[in-house]
Amino acid sequence: GFNWLMGHIWTSAFAINVILLVSLIGLTGGLHLDGLMDTCDGIFSGRSRERMLEIMKDSSVGAFGILGAICVLLLKLAFLNEIDDAQKWKAWLLAPTFGRWSMSFVLVAFPYARKEGMGSTFADFANVKCLILSSSLLVVAFVVVLQWRVGFIMPPLVLSTYVLAWSISSKLGGLTGDTYGAICEFMEMICFAAFSV
Repeated sequence: GFNWLMGHIWTSAFAINVILLVSLIGLTGGLHLDGLMDTCDGIFSGRSRERMLEIMKDSSVGAFGILGAICVLLLKLAFLNEIDDAQKWKAWLLAPTFGRWSMSFVLVAFPYARKEGMGSTFADFANVKCLILSSSLLVVAFVVVLQWRVGFIMPPLVLSTYVLAWSISSKLGGLTGDTYGAICEFMEMICFAAFSV
């Protein structure tokens, strides 16, 4: 709906995509983007597991965090600009949906890395029943919007989510609240990439 409204104000697809991307960040208060930056600071520091977790807990943002956020946002924008206008609403509906589902998936599939933390609130209550419910809603949304093409796009997205979470978990000994947000942001980007091709 917002995309339709912006299309009546601006003719530039680039301007509309930027506005929509900023609005998507605004809807979450930048929470997931903050998680992405903290995760990049920790993972790319090259330090020990304990030190990575300490860096991620620090509220200040480092160079890796800023670069990570810039790269992901620029890639999202680039992929969005490659999506045909008639298909864009599908990408805007399904990419954020898949990003949120990816968090419910990794909450159940991977252990929590800390003894306590903001993410533990979600990890403690995540279970297979919740994952089945969220997966059912995801599949229905994808089938309704993509119909038969769902078989081409969903398996690679699910596999990408697992590989990304596994690679982060192997470095940290599990996942954290920050990594949940990072996975959401990264998988949104991958969804936009899939729609662009």
